Amino acid sequence: MNRTSQQNDILIDGLTRRFEQQKPAVHYMEKFFGEHPVGDFGCGNGIPLCYLAERRPDLFFVGVDHSADILGRNHALGRNNVTLVAGDLNGALFPEGSFGTVMFNRSLHEVYSLFGESGLRRAVDSASRALRPGGRVLVYENAVRSRQQVTLRLLTAELRGLFSKFLADYSIRPVPWTQVDEETVRLQEDDALEFLTKYRDPDWESEMREVHFLYTLEEWDAVLSSCGLEREAVRQFDDRQILATDGVDPGWKIEDFKHVLVYRRPQ
Repeated sequence: MNRTSQQNDILIDGLTRRFEQQKPAVHYMEKFFGEHPVGDFGCGNGIPLCYLAERRPDLFFVGVDHSADILGRNHALGRNNVTLVAGDLNGALFPEGSFGTVMFNRSLHEVYSLFGESGLRRAVDSASRALRPGGRVLVYENAVRSRQQVTLRLLTAELRGLFSKFLADYSIRPVPWTQVDEETVRLQEDDALEFLTKYRDPDWESEMREVHFLYTLEEWDAVLSSCGLEREAVRQFDDRQILATDGVDPGWKIEDFKHVLVYRRPQ
């Protein structure tokens, strides 16, 4: 996502505060590291990257991000087992066989937001080609349960106004919805979750240009498999800290939607 320096300040603050809750997923990904180097594609300000580099001094890490501003604030700057590279995940960055493992730690939704599904496929295909045979791609992202219709009760005039603003400002895709009664609306589960993860975010402008809920698990599998990767493991994590429900009564049980997807390049 192309953010200003001020918007990066907000992003970094949120990532820093949320990292403690994300550690179980980071530890799980670490179990699948093979030979180094380990690529962190879309490393941002490098909080997970620095944490992993400290835990694994035996491995060499390569952090990649398109934003020179955010790379300049990377927590892993100066570590002797980390190098940082400015580059666009939407293209081929490294020759074949460069990595033993590549992580996309909450970065593929950013690629999708900028370049759509074709850009996301190019990023994953580039990572797959950069792996050695048997190397792994690790994806930490949301997987929505379904695209079925659900209901939201918007209990205050303020929230109903924010929902209307969301419908008008969200630029990623149209949001089909119907009015059930004065307080209640019906819409797809993925769109409802987009609203619940955005309406209290301090950086409304960036959030309206970003999608968090791309695919179901089955759709993720189709995309990753189409890039020549084979599924090895999938694990769900309780990491819903960006979800807000003050003033909103969701009419369905919201499940944990963060997942780590482990895929392998065939030998």
